[in-house]
Amino acid sequence: MSGKPSPITPAVLAWAIEEDGRPPVDLAEKLKVDRSVLDEWTDGDSRPTVGQVTELARVLKRPRALFFLPRPPAAATLPATFRHPPGDDHLVGSEARRRVRQARRIQSAVSWALADEEPLHVPHFPLAASAPRAAAEVREWLGVSDGEQSLWDNDYEALRSWRDALDARGIFVFSLEIGRDDVRGFSAWDDRAPLIVMNASSVSAAARCFTLGHELGHLVTRQDAACIELKDGQPFEVPIERWCEEFAAALLMPEPRVRAIARTRGLSGGDADIEDVKALMTAFRVSARASALRLIDLGYAMRSLYSDVVRVFQPKPRPTTTDVRRPRRSVQRLAQFGPRALETVLQDVPPFEALSILRMTVPDVRELAEKVPGVGVL
Repeated sequence: MSGKPSPITPAVLAWAIEEDGRPPVDLAEKLKVDRSVLDEWTDGDSRPTVGQVTELARVLKRPRALFFLPRPPAAATLPATFRHPPGDDHLVGSEARRRVRQARRIQSAVSWALADEEPLHVPHFPLAASAPRAAAEVREWLGVSDGEQSLWDNDYEALRSWRDALDARGIFVFSLEIGRDDVRGFSAWDDRAPLIVMNASSVSAAARCFTLGHELGHLVTRQDAACIELKDGQPFEVPIERWCEEFAAALLMPEPRVRAIARTRGLSGGDADIEDVKALMTAFRVSARASALRLIDLGYAMRSLYSDVVRVFQPKPRPTTTDVRRPRRSVQRLAQFGPRALETVLQDVPPFEALSILRMTVPDVRELAEKVPGVGVL
Protein backbone atom coordinates (compact mmCIF):
# COMPACT_ATOMS: atom_id res chain seq x y z
CA MET A 1 0.00 0.00 0.00
CA SER A 2 1.53 3.28 -1.10
CA GLY A 3 1.20 6.57 0.71
CA LYS A 4 2.92 8.92 3.09
CA PRO A 5 4.16 7.33 6.35
CA SER A 6 2.09 8.36 9.35
CA PRO A 7 3.94 9.32 12.59
CA ILE A 8 2.20 6.98 14.99
CA THR A 9 3.77 6.08 18.35
CA PRO A 10 5.13 2.50 18.11
CA ALA A 11 4.71 1.85 21.85
CA VAL A 12 1.03 2.81 21.64
CA LEU A 13 0.47 0.44 18.72
CA ALA A 14 2.24 -2.38 20.58
CA TRP A 15 0.09 -1.67 23.63
CA ALA A 16 -3.14 -1.68 21.55
CA ILE A 17 -2.19 -5.03 20.01
CA GLU A 18 -1.46 -6.56 23.41
CA GLU A 19 -4.71 -5.21 24.84
CA ASP A 20 -6.66 -6.59 21.86
CA GLY A 21 -5.76 -10.16 22.77
CA ARG A 22 -5.62 -11.64 19.27
CA PRO A 23 -2.34 -13.17 18.05
CA PRO A 24 -0.30 -10.65 16.02
CA VAL A 25 -0.23 -13.09 13.09
CA ASP A 26 -4.05 -12.98 12.96
CA LEU A 27 -4.06 -9.19 13.10
CA ALA A 28 -1.48 -9.02 10.31
CA GLU A 29 -3.75 -11.20 8.17
CA LYS A 30 -6.71 -8.90 8.88
CA LEU A 31 -4.57 -5.90 7.95
CA LYS A 32 -3.32 -7.65 4.78
CA VAL A 33 0.33 -7.15 5.70
CA ASP A 34 3.14 -9.56 6.59
CA ARG A 35 3.70 -10.27 10.25
CA SER A 36 7.21 -8.83 9.83
CA VAL A 37 5.71 -5.51 8.70
CA LEU A 38 3.53 -5.35 11.81
CA ASP A 39 6.62 -6.05 13.93
CA GLU A 40 8.44 -3.19 12.18
CA TRP A 41 5.61 -0.81 13.05
CA THR A 42 5.64 -1.78 16.74
CA ASP A 43 9.46 -1.62 16.85
CA GLY A 44 9.53 1.77 15.13
CA ASP A 45 11.62 0.50 12.20
CA SER A 46 8.96 1.61 9.72
CA ARG A 47 5.66 3.52 9.77
CA PRO A 48 2.22 2.63 8.44
CA THR A 49 0.65 4.86 5.82
CA VAL A 50 -2.36 7.05 6.59
CA GLY A 51 -4.60 4.41 5.03
CA GLN A 52 -2.99 1.66 7.08
CA VAL A 53 -3.57 3.64 10.29
CA THR A 54 -7.25 3.79 9.34
CA GLU A 55 -7.19 0.01 8.91
CA LEU A 56 -5.46 -0.39 12.27
CA ALA A 57 -8.22 1.65 13.90
CA ARG A 58 -10.88 -0.48 12.21
CA VAL A 59 -9.34 -3.86 13.00
CA LEU A 60 -8.38 -2.98 16.58
CA LYS A 61 -11.63 -1.05 17.09
CA ARG A 62 -9.83 2.01 18.43
CA PRO A 63 -10.05 5.69 17.50
CA ARG A 64 -7.36 6.77 15.02
CA ALA A 65 -6.21 9.50 17.39
CA LEU A 66 -5.14 6.87 19.90
CA PHE A 67 -2.12 5.83 17.81
CA PHE A 68 -0.69 9.35 17.88
CA LEU A 69 -0.66 9.70 21.68
CA PRO A 70 2.84 10.09 23.17
CA ARG A 71 2.39 7.02 25.37
CA PRO A 72 -0.20 4.27 26.04
CA PRO A 73 -3.14 5.56 28.10
CA ALA A 74 -2.72 3.99 31.54
CA ALA A 75 -6.38 4.53 32.44
CA ALA A 76 -7.47 2.46 29.43
CA THR A 77 -5.27 -0.53 30.26
CA LEU A 78 -7.32 -3.53 31.35
CA PRO A 79 -6.39 -4.84 34.80
CA ALA A 80 -4.95 -8.36 34.83
CA THR A 81 -8.18 -9.74 36.33
CA PHE A 82 -10.05 -8.77 33.14
CA ARG A 83 -7.41 -10.20 30.80
CA HIS A 84 -6.78 -13.48 32.59
CA PRO A 85 -9.75 -15.02 34.47
CA PRO A 86 -8.94 -16.60 37.83
CA GLY A 87 -8.95 -20.37 37.65
CA ASP A 88 -8.04 -20.70 33.97
CA ASP A 89 -4.89 -20.44 31.91
CA HIS A 90 -6.32 -18.83 28.78
CA LEU A 91 -6.47 -15.15 27.95
CA VAL A 92 -9.81 -13.42 27.47
CA GLY A 93 -10.56 -12.96 23.79
CA SER A 94 -10.68 -9.78 21.76
CA GLU A 95 -14.47 -9.37 21.73
CA ALA A 96 -14.75 -9.83 25.48
CA ARG A 97 -11.95 -7.32 26.07
CA ARG A 98 -13.73 -4.81 23.84
CA ARG A 99 -16.93 -5.28 25.83
CA VAL A 100 -15.04 -4.83 29.09
CA ARG A 101 -13.58 -1.54 27.81
CA GLN A 102 -17.01 -0.38 26.64
CA ALA A 103 -18.71 -1.20 29.92
CA ARG A 104 -15.97 0.35 32.04
CA ARG A 105 -16.08 3.53 29.97
CA ILE A 106 -19.79 3.87 30.68
CA GLN A 107 -19.21 3.02 34.34
CA SER A 108 -16.57 5.76 34.57
CA ALA A 109 -18.96 8.28 33.02
CA VAL A 110 -21.73 7.34 35.44
CA SER A 111 -19.37 7.48 38.42
CA TRP A 112 -18.18 10.93 37.33
CA ALA A 113 -21.79 12.11 36.99
CA LEU A 114 -22.56 10.82 40.51
CA ALA A 115 -19.46 12.33 42.10
CA ASP A 116 -21.53 14.61 44.34
CA GLU A 117 -23.60 11.70 45.66
CA GLU A 118 -22.76 9.77 48.80
CA PRO A 119 -20.92 6.49 48.24
CA LEU A 120 -23.24 3.50 48.11
CA HIS A 121 -23.61 1.19 51.05
CA VAL A 122 -23.00 -2.28 49.66
CA PRO A 123 -22.25 -5.08 52.13
CA HIS A 124 -18.55 -5.93 52.28
CA PHE A 125 -17.10 -9.30 53.29
CA PRO A 126 -13.58 -10.69 53.44
CA LEU A 127 -12.86 -13.89 51.58
CA ALA A 128 -12.50 -15.63 54.96
CA ALA A 129 -16.17 -14.97 55.74
CA SER A 130 -18.76 -17.72 55.38
CA ALA A 131 -20.18 -17.47 51.85
CA PRO A 132 -23.66 -18.76 52.85
CA ARG A 133 -23.91 -16.30 55.76
CA ALA A 134 -22.80 -13.45 53.53
CA ALA A 135 -25.39 -14.50 50.96
CA ALA A 136 -28.16 -14.51 53.57
CA GLU A 137 -27.24 -10.97 54.65
CA VAL A 138 -27.04 -9.71 51.07
CA ARG A 139 -30.36 -11.33 50.15
CA GLU A 140 -32.00 -9.49 53.05
CA TRP A 141 -30.28 -6.27 51.92
CA LEU A 142 -31.69 -6.77 48.42
CA GLY A 143 -35.15 -7.35 49.82
CA VAL A 144 -35.89 -10.54 47.87
CA SER A 145 -38.21 -12.75 49.93
CA ASP A 146 -38.92 -16.48 49.62
CA GLY A 147 -42.56 -15.69 48.97
CA GLU A 148 -41.77 -13.32 46.13
CA GLN A 149 -39.35 -15.77 44.55
CA SER A 150 -41.88 -18.61 44.69
CA LEU A 151 -44.31 -16.54 42.58
CA TRP A 152 -41.97 -16.04 39.62
CA ASP A 153 -43.61 -17.77 36.67
CA ASN A 154 -40.54 -18.38 34.53
CA ASP A 155 -36.78 -17.92 34.27
CA TYR A 156 -37.07 -14.57 32.47
CA GLU A 157 -39.24 -13.12 35.22
CA ALA A 158 -36.63 -14.31 37.72
CA LEU A 159 -33.86 -12.62 35.75
CA ARG A 160 -35.79 -9.35 35.53
CA SER A 161 -36.58 -9.47 39.24
CA TRP A 162 -32.96 -10.04 40.31
CA ARG A 163 -31.78 -7.30 37.95
CA ASP A 164 -34.43 -4.89 39.31
CA ALA A 165 -33.43 -5.71 42.90
CA LEU A 166 -29.78 -4.96 42.16
CA ASP A 167 -30.68 -1.77 40.31
CA ALA A 168 -32.81 -0.58 43.22
CA ARG A 169 -29.74 -0.85 45.44
CA GLY A 170 -27.59 1.18 43.05
CA ILE A 171 -25.78 -1.67 41.31
CA PHE A 172 -25.67 -1.31 37.53
CA VAL A 173 -26.31 -4.45 35.50
CA PHE A 174 -25.42 -4.56 31.81
CA SER A 175 -26.42 -7.34 29.44
CA LEU A 176 -23.98 -7.66 26.51
CA GLU A 177 -23.27 -10.09 23.70
CA ILE A 178 -19.78 -11.28 24.60
CA GLY A 179 -19.56 -14.62 22.81
CA ARG A 180 -20.68 -18.00 24.01
CA ASP A 181 -17.25 -19.55 24.47
CA ASP A 182 -15.54 -16.74 26.37
CA VAL A 183 -16.49 -15.14 29.69
CA ARG A 184 -19.88 -15.60 31.29
CA GLY A 185 -19.71 -12.23 33.02
CA PHE A 186 -17.53 -9.71 34.79
CA SER A 187 -17.73 -7.22 37.63
CA ALA A 188 -16.03 -3.93 38.44
CA TRP A 189 -16.24 -2.21 41.82
CA ASP A 190 -16.85 1.53 42.12
CA ASP A 191 -18.24 3.10 45.29
CA ARG A 192 -20.85 5.07 43.30
CA ALA A 193 -21.38 2.88 40.24
CA PRO A 194 -20.63 -0.78 41.02
CA LEU A 195 -21.08 -2.81 37.86
CA ILE A 196 -22.06 -6.33 36.85
CA VAL A 197 -22.02 -7.40 33.21
CA MET A 198 -23.66 -10.64 32.18
CA ASN A 199 -23.08 -12.42 28.90
CA ALA A 200 -26.28 -12.67 26.84
CA SER A 201 -24.78 -14.66 23.94
CA SER A 202 -27.05 -17.72 23.74
CA VAL A 203 -26.98 -17.98 27.54
CA SER A 204 -30.19 -19.06 29.24
CA ALA A 205 -32.00 -16.72 31.61
CA ALA A 206 -31.49 -19.19 34.47
CA ALA A 207 -27.74 -19.30 33.85
CA ARG A 208 -27.63 -15.50 33.78
CA CYS A 209 -29.34 -15.40 37.18
CA PHE A 210 -26.45 -17.42 38.56
CA THR A 211 -23.98 -15.12 36.83
CA LEU A 212 -25.59 -12.14 38.61
CA GLY A 213 -25.17 -13.91 41.92
CA HIS A 214 -21.58 -14.91 41.20
CA GLU A 215 -20.53 -11.43 40.09
CA LEU A 216 -22.30 -9.90 43.08
CA GLY A 217 -20.05 -12.14 45.15
CA HIS A 218 -17.05 -10.45 43.55
CA LEU A 219 -18.51 -7.01 44.32
CA VAL A 220 -19.13 -7.71 47.99
CA THR A 221 -15.54 -8.97 48.33
CA ARG A 222 -14.37 -5.92 46.33
CA GLN A 223 -12.44 -8.09 43.88
CA ASP A 224 -13.00 -7.28 40.20
CA ALA A 225 -12.82 -10.15 37.73
CA ALA A 226 -13.86 -11.58 34.40
CA CYS A 227 -15.30 -15.04 34.98
CA ILE A 228 -15.49 -18.11 32.77
CA GLU A 229 -17.59 -21.27 32.71
CA LEU A 230 -15.47 -24.33 33.35
CA LYS A 231 -15.97 -27.01 30.72
CA ASP A 232 -14.35 -30.04 32.35
CA GLY A 233 -17.30 -30.92 34.53
CA GLN A 234 -15.69 -29.82 37.80
CA PRO A 235 -16.61 -26.89 40.05
CA PHE A 236 -14.07 -24.14 40.64
CA GLU A 237 -11.26 -24.76 43.12
CA VAL A 238 -9.65 -21.29 43.01
CA PRO A 239 -10.61 -19.76 46.41
CA ILE A 240 -12.25 -16.55 45.17
CA GLU A 241 -14.16 -18.31 42.40
CA ARG A 242 -15.30 -21.13 44.66
CA TRP A 243 -16.38 -18.56 47.29
CA CYS A 244 -18.44 -16.69 44.68
CA GLU A 245 -20.01 -19.95 43.46
CA GLU A 246 -21.07 -20.84 47.01
CA PHE A 247 -22.28 -17.29 47.58
CA ALA A 248 -24.39 -17.29 44.40
CA ALA A 249 -25.91 -20.69 45.13
CA ALA A 250 -26.85 -19.64 48.68
CA LEU A 251 -28.17 -16.26 47.50
CA LEU A 252 -30.49 -17.78 44.90
CA MET A 253 -31.43 -20.88 46.92
CA PRO A 254 -31.77 -20.14 50.67
CA GLU A 255 -30.86 -23.11 52.84
CA PRO A 256 -34.15 -23.44 54.80
CA ARG A 257 -36.23 -23.73 51.65
CA VAL A 258 -33.76 -26.13 50.00
CA ARG A 259 -33.84 -28.36 53.07
CA ALA A 260 -37.65 -28.27 53.06
CA ILE A 261 -37.66 -29.43 49.44
CA ALA A 262 -35.11 -32.12 50.29
CA ARG A 263 -37.32 -33.44 53.10
CA THR A 264 -40.33 -33.51 50.78
CA ARG A 265 -38.30 -35.52 48.26
CA GLY A 266 -36.93 -37.84 50.92
CA LEU A 267 -33.29 -36.97 50.36
CA SER A 268 -30.65 -38.15 52.78
CA GLY A 269 -26.89 -38.41 52.60
CA GLY A 270 -25.53 -37.99 49.09
CA ASP A 271 -28.30 -39.64 47.07
CA ALA A 272 -29.62 -36.61 45.14
CA ASP A 273 -29.85 -37.17 41.41
CA ILE A 274 -30.79 -35.38 38.19
CA GLU A 275 -34.51 -35.35 39.11
CA ASP A 276 -33.69 -33.54 42.34
CA VAL A 277 -31.64 -31.04 40.34
CA LYS A 278 -34.69 -30.42 38.15
CA ALA A 279 -36.84 -29.85 41.24
CA LEU A 280 -34.53 -27.07 42.45
CA MET A 281 -34.37 -25.58 38.98
CA THR A 282 -38.16 -25.23 38.95
CA ALA A 283 -38.45 -24.03 42.53
CA PHE A 284 -35.79 -21.32 42.31
CA ARG A 285 -35.58 -20.58 38.56
CA VAL A 286 -31.87 -21.36 38.43
CA SER A 287 -29.60 -23.38 36.16
CA ALA A 288 -28.86 -27.08 36.49
CA ARG A 289 -25.26 -26.40 37.49
CA ALA A 290 -26.34 -23.99 40.22
CA SER A 291 -28.82 -26.54 41.56
CA ALA A 292 -26.17 -29.28 41.59
CA LEU A 293 -23.72 -27.03 43.44
CA ARG A 294 -26.29 -26.26 46.12
CA LEU A 295 -27.17 -29.91 46.64
CA ILE A 296 -23.46 -30.78 46.89
CA ASP A 297 -22.72 -27.94 49.31
CA LEU A 298 -25.57 -28.96 51.63
CA GLY A 299 -24.51 -32.61 51.62
CA TYR A 300 -27.41 -33.98 49.57
CA ALA A 301 -25.28 -35.03 46.59
CA MET A 302 -21.87 -36.41 45.74
CA ARG A 303 -19.46 -34.21 43.77
CA SER A 304 -19.98 -36.48 40.78
CA LEU A 305 -23.46 -35.01 40.37
CA TYR A 306 -21.91 -31.86 38.92
CA SER A 307 -20.24 -33.90 36.16
CA ASP A 308 -23.53 -35.69 35.50
CA VAL A 309 -25.29 -32.35 35.11
CA VAL A 310 -22.66 -31.08 32.67
CA ARG A 311 -23.15 -34.22 30.60
CA VAL A 312 -26.97 -34.25 30.69
CA PHE A 313 -27.74 -30.55 30.34
CA GLN A 314 -25.91 -29.65 27.15
CA PRO A 315 -26.20 -26.08 25.81
CA LYS A 316 -28.56 -25.70 22.90
CA PRO A 317 -26.79 -25.28 19.53
CA ARG A 318 -26.57 -21.80 18.14
CA PRO A 319 -29.06 -20.94 15.42
CA THR A 320 -27.50 -21.40 12.01
CA THR A 321 -29.57 -18.77 10.23
CA THR A 322 -28.14 -15.31 9.82
CA ASP A 323 -31.49 -13.82 8.84
CA VAL A 324 -32.15 -12.30 12.24
CA ARG A 325 -33.62 -8.82 12.41
CA ARG A 326 -31.83 -6.81 15.07
CA PRO A 327 -33.87 -4.37 17.15
CA ARG A 328 -33.46 -0.64 16.71
CA ARG A 329 -30.40 0.82 18.43
CA SER A 330 -32.49 2.66 21.04
CA VAL A 331 -34.14 -0.64 22.03
CA GLN A 332 -30.79 -2.40 22.07
CA ARG A 333 -29.18 0.16 24.36
CA LEU A 334 -32.10 0.04 26.78
CA ALA A 335 -31.81 -3.75 27.04
CA GLN A 336 -28.02 -3.60 27.30
CA PHE A 337 -27.50 -0.84 29.85
CA GLY A 338 -30.85 -0.25 31.52
CA PRO A 339 -32.68 3.07 31.92
CA ARG A 340 -30.73 4.39 34.92
CA ALA A 341 -27.31 4.27 33.24
CA LEU A 342 -28.68 5.79 30.04
CA GLU A 343 -30.45 8.57 31.93
CA THR A 344 -27.36 9.41 33.97
CA VAL A 345 -24.99 9.58 31.00
CA LEU A 346 -27.38 11.49 28.73
CA GLN A 347 -28.37 14.00 31.41
CA ASP A 348 -25.01 14.73 33.05
CA VAL A 349 -22.30 14.09 30.44
CA PRO A 350 -21.71 16.64 27.63
CA PRO A 351 -23.89 15.61 24.64
CA PHE A 352 -21.14 14.80 22.13
CA GLU A 353 -19.23 12.73 24.68
CA ALA A 354 -22.43 10.99 25.86
CA LEU A 355 -23.29 9.95 22.30
CA SER A 356 -19.75 8.68 21.78
CA ILE A 357 -19.74 6.68 25.04
CA LEU A 358 -23.12 5.07 24.35
CA ARG A 359 -22.52 4.74 20.59
CA MET A 360 -25.82 6.40 19.80
CA THR A 361 -27.02 9.13 17.48
CA VAL A 362 -29.35 12.06 18.18
CA PRO A 363 -32.28 10.24 16.45
CA ASP A 364 -31.55 7.21 18.66
CA VAL A 365 -31.83 9.37 21.78
CA ARG A 366 -35.09 10.90 20.55
CA GLU A 367 -36.52 7.41 20.12
CA LEU A 368 -35.24 6.44 23.56
CA ALA A 369 -36.87 9.52 25.12
CA GLU A 370 -40.25 8.17 24.03
CA LYS A 371 -39.64 4.99 26.07
CA VAL A 372 -37.73 6.39 29.07
CA PRO A 373 -39.27 9.57 30.56
CA GLY A 374 -36.02 10.55 32.29
CA VAL A 375 -34.14 10.85 29.00
CA GLY A 376 -34.39 14.34 27.56
CA VAL A 377 -34.25 15.10 23.83
CA LEU A 378 -30.81 16.38 22.83
